[in-house]
Amino acid sequence: MGLDGIVPLRAEQCNVRRHRGRLLIRSVWLIAVLLLAGWVGAADPLRAERSHTAGPGAPALIRSASLITALLLAGWVSAAGAFAQIADTSAKADAPELLTLDFEPNLPLVVVEAKGAINHAQGVPCIISLLTPKGVGLGKSNSIPWAGTMKIHGGVSQGYPKKSYSLTLATPAKLLDLRESAHWLLNAAFIDRSLMRHKLSYDLFRSLNSKSASRFAVASRFVEVYLNGDYQGAYLLMERTDRQLFQMHAFRSNEVSHACIYKAIDHAANFGQPWHAGYEQREPDPLVMTYWQPLDEFDRFVSSSSDQEFFDPQTGIASRLDLDNAIDFHLLVLLTSNLDGITKNFLIARNAASPGLAKPRFFFSPWDYDGTFGRNWDASEVGPTEWLSNHLFDRLMRDHAYRERFTRRWKELRERGFSTATIQGMIDANAHTLGEAARRNASRWRTAAGYYPDRLAFAEDVSQMKTWIESRGHWLDAEIQRRNLSPP
Repeated sequence: MGLDGIVPLRAEQCNVRRHRGRLLIRSVWLIAVLLLAGWVGAADPLRAERSHTAGPGAPALIRSASLITALLLAGWVSAAGAFAQIADTSAKADAPELLTLDFEPNLPLVVVEAKGAINHAQGVPCIISLLTPKGVGLGKSNSIPWAGTMKIHGGVSQGYPKKSYSLTLATPAKLLDLRESAHWLLNAAFIDRSLMRHKLSYDLFRSLNSKSASRFAVASRFVEVYLNGDYQGAYLLMERTDRQLFQMHAFRSNEVSHACIYKAIDHAANFGQPWHAGYEQREPDPLVMTYWQPLDEFDRFVSSSSDQEFFDPQTGIASRLDLDNAIDFHLLVLLTSNLDGITKNFLIARNAASPGLAKPRFFFSPWDYDGTFGRNWDASEVGPTEWLSNHLFDRLMRDHAYRERFTRRWKELRERGFSTATIQGMIDANAHTLGEAARRNASRWRTAAGYYPDRLAFAEDVSQMKTWIESRGHWLDAEIQRRNLSPP
């Protein structure tokens, strides 16, 4: 399998000797000259092709034939203009070294060359390239590298050997078939041996989307990552949860109402107290405006209102919270048994008010689902018989009409997106997509076994997930029906 690809403008350290075969990624000066001279059409780039003399398994040569790349390499176009003046990016980059691989990639490759040690405090300038294997069907590789910054992402996960990273591009770009954005995450999923729990969970929630009811969760794609020539393993390239994802109004300081996004980062975010303990503000940018009033009002109402006030049809919870969204979110938490995602690790958001339209309501979006499908946040085993709730959902479940609505929705989803067969099929599809990349990832991090509570391998984890979800679904079928008939 070849690559439609390019290489970083500089790749002094991209000489990877970690594996057996050789896949060579080059920028060819001759093509640049021919392009500039008009001898070769820019619309007819070189294709990756195998050497005719080396036989099967020979290196594939992937070359950049973009006119912009040619101009950059020739020094005819300023890199400051091309890459928004990212620090120390030169138009007259040295000819790149070889990026040597010993395998035929089955996933897109994200190749990062950082200009310093990656840390959590601030972004380090870097050059980012994306190389896509032919036949993957996720779009072409980027025609020129992107300049940007990179830093370590996450909380507890910062302590793991395999790091997650956030990328900020100098200008927005469309990576693979995902939405255009300047902000991206490379999720390491170190504690998740299947590498798919995040993606599986977010895709399940996204599958509930309809024309009349949006279910916002990040889209994502599996990739493999090289950092300064060092193979980092299989990752999940993810969109960022932000105003763009939630299709919210832009911030305008002169307006009274603003779109707001809050992330639950601590178990205090259980709706049991009348203010914003346990949250961090994501939108508006807290450096521009502190904006806790909407969440404080909501938490105060949920934690302190009487039952009569809470269920009032005009001014009660239904006027403040999208109940259909809340039901779907709660069902996702229950289905996946996300013990760490019911009183923290979620986003709650509300759009800005618009003249002449109904007052906007809060809605949920899932986040951080590596501790699901039979595993906890520390990868310890979780049985299929856990009920999960918080103060908000406890109050809602006291109402007979809500319980009926909740039960009806569960039964509907069990016939479709939440059926055992559907979920097991998604697990199999993800395992197939990961393919040999899962084996390479396990080989890369084989010395990190001490961070995991058992010696579970990729194939074993996938098998256990499929068995677990069947048991979980059957238990929830009975438990939700029982709670509907026997209120708390």
